[in-house]
Amino acid sequence: MDPLTVILGLLLLVASAVAGYFFLQSKNTEGGTRLSELEAIEKASNLAKEKIIEAEKKASEIEKDAQNASENLRKQLAEQEKVVTEREKKLIDRSKNLDERFDSLESKEKEIQDRKEEIKKIQDELGTKLEEIAKLSKEEAEKELKKKVEKELQDWTASKIRESEKQIQESAEEKAQKIVMEAMQQSAVDYVADTTTTTIDIQDESMKSRIIGKSGRNVRAFERITGVDVIIDESPTEITISCFDPIRREVAAIAMNKLVSTGKINPAAIEETIDKVKKDILKEIKKTGEDMAYEAGINDLPDEVIMMLGRFKYRFSYGQNLVKHTLEVVKLGEYIAKEIGADPEISKLACLLHDLGKVMPQEGKQHHHISAEIARKYFKDNERLANAIEAHHFDIDSKFIEAEVVRIADAISGARPGARKDSYEDYVKRIRALEDIANKHEGVKEAYAIRAGREVRVIVKPESVDDNGTKVMAHDIAKEIEESQSYPGVIKVNVIREVRATEEAK
Repeated sequence: MDPLTVILGLLLLVASAVAGYFFLQSKNTEGGTRLSELEAIEKASNLAKEKIIEAEKKASEIEKDAQNASENLRKQLAEQEKVVTEREKKLIDRSKNLDERFDSLESKEKEIQDRKEEIKKIQDELGTKLEEIAKLSKEEAEKELKKKVEKELQDWTASKIRESEKQIQESAEEKAQKIVMEAMQQSAVDYVADTTTTTIDIQDESMKSRIIGKSGRNVRAFERITGVDVIIDESPTEITISCFDPIRREVAAIAMNKLVSTGKINPAAIEETIDKVKKDILKEIKKTGEDMAYEAGINDLPDEVIMMLGRFKYRFSYGQNLVKHTLEVVKLGEYIAKEIGADPEISKLACLLHDLGKVMPQEGKQHHHISAEIARKYFKDNERLANAIEAHHFDIDSKFIEAEVVRIADAISGARPGARKDSYEDYVKRIRALEDIANKHEGVKEAYAIRAGREVRVIVKPESVDDNGTKVMAHDIAKEIEESQSYPGVIKVNVIREVRATEEAK
């Protein structure tokens, strides 16, 4: 703080004190004795002198402090100036070093450039000499070299690809055979193909008349309620029940056996017996569905799906009961899925549901498409499951590995010896018909029906049929098979045209 400002402040303070003093004295005179003006002035002067002396003392102290602070500031500035000077000196030395390095680099760069030009000159001279010796220009020599290298690389690549393909194929086949064999061992069961029986044994021929009833009323009532045909032929101790629906046929067979055993046959007894048998059959269907789900290790299936599975007990495919076939496919699928890294739960469920369409038929639709629709209805947002079911007969592309698992498991179960029953004569006729359809086309060299008639392999003469012709021929053969043959699933037609080039190294 400025000393002069301090002194002026003290003077103002003194003047205020004097004015206050006079004010007090004037108050005192009103109450009594008044002091003389001279005494008051003298006292005020003494007081002012004391204040001035005190102010001078403080001003001196303030001035001293200011001088000390100024001295310290000068010392600090001197030290900072010294540091800045040293830094400036270092920067100058560093700049000098950088200039020297830059000059050195510039000199080396110039030297390198000179050597590059010298090397380029030598390369040009060598190129000219090589062109003179080889009698080829640079571009022509480069082209020939590239061509030779590409040819060698192509041959080497093709050789390596063939070796790799062979190794992969050998290892893949070995691994696949091992997985399939182990899967078949895990689920192998001994059974003979089941067949439905629609023949009812009766005690004697007199029972036939009781079954027919007066004017045929009993047999008409039985056929009307059950929806089957009762065939009473010349055999004295047998009657036959005919119906395309296996459940209706089963209900009719059980009811007829009960009626024959009791001997009480009339329209009322027939209706009562059939109603009771239907209820028993529904219970058996539900129990069969629950047992299948339990044995497959799958819980929380909708009741509708359980009832569909239970109908498998009365459904056969080529003589193979669907319950046994389905559970075998489930075991195969689960094992294969674990071995190849597929989802075992989705694979098991797809194997369990893959033939639902066989017990819930719809006009104009194949059973695997119906099964996929059922899966989409009851297991929403699970396209992996639906595709695995829908693609197991190869007419739909498999999008997920689980679809391949279902395909393999279904094929193994159906192809096992004794699993399915088919007429040998019918089988030979069907296979021969497929081969005859292919052989009658012009340009066909050989034709084979393989995979139990699921594929027709046609080999054509390459000089008679071109590549476009093979596509047309495959379409024509497939179209003719669709129009003339009756078969389950899908038949694949493969037309093969092979051209072989043979040379001898002498």
